[in-house]
This record gives sequence, structure tokens and C-alpha cells, in this order.
Amino acid sequence: MHESRPNLRTRKAEALYMQSVHRTAETAIRARSEVREAYLAWRTAYDLARHYRDEVLPLRKQVSDDMLRRYNGMLASVFDLLADARLQMQSASASIDAQRDYWLAETDLQTAINGNGSAGTGLPPISTASAAPNADNQEH
Repeated sequence: MHESRPNLRTRKAEALYMQSVHRTAETAIRARSEVREAYLAWRTAYDLARHYRDEVLPLRKQVSDDMLRRYNGMLASVFDLLADARLQMQSASASIDAQRDYWLAETDLQTAINGNGSAGTGLPPISTASAAPNADNQEH
């Protein structure tokens, strides 16, 4: 009987150790998954914001300039000019939304990497058609 007591303690210690090992492995898997999700969200937001900054807004400006020239040449009505101005404002607003989504995704990614709790700001993206990070000209 005296011999089985240390054996029982050893088995309990081994079971506790293995439980800790499994818990640690599960935490590591969860952390990698969280970082991977945050990175994918960040990359999507970055690409969308850059697309607005580099392509959509410059093209929208070009179209607006052409519309103004058509109006000045009496080839377009004032209503056409106003409709174009509305579209230009909507594009600028979408660009700002995309830039916001980018910075939120950047924050979520940094939170996931640093392990400061669960990633996520709790704020949903404003729109699926968002804009480019104007302040962020370097490629990440």
C-alpha cells in the first residue's frame, strides 16, 4: 500500500502536466489563428484603401474635370454637373471609410500580435466599399 501512494501521486502529476501541455498547445493554436484572421482582415482593408487612393479617387477627379469642361462648353447641363459632384463626394466618403477600416484593422492586427487580449475593436467596418490610407504611402 505504501508503494502505490507515490505511484498515484506520479500519475496525478503526469496527468496535471499533460493537461497543462494540452492547454498551452490549444492557446498557441488559438493565438496563431487570431493573428492569421487579423492579418487577412488587415491585408484586405489595406488593398481596398490603396485602390481608392491610387485608382478610384484620381479617376473620379479626372471624370469631374471632364464634366466641368463639358459644362463650360455647354455640352452638359447644370444637373449633370451636380450629379457628378454628388458622385465625387460619394467616392471621397467611401475612400475615407476604407481608410478608417484600414486603421481599425491595423489596430486589431497589432493587438493580436502583441497578445493583448482578443483582437477586435468591437466596431464593424463602415462599408464593404471603403477607401485608401492617405497617410500611409509605404507598402506593408
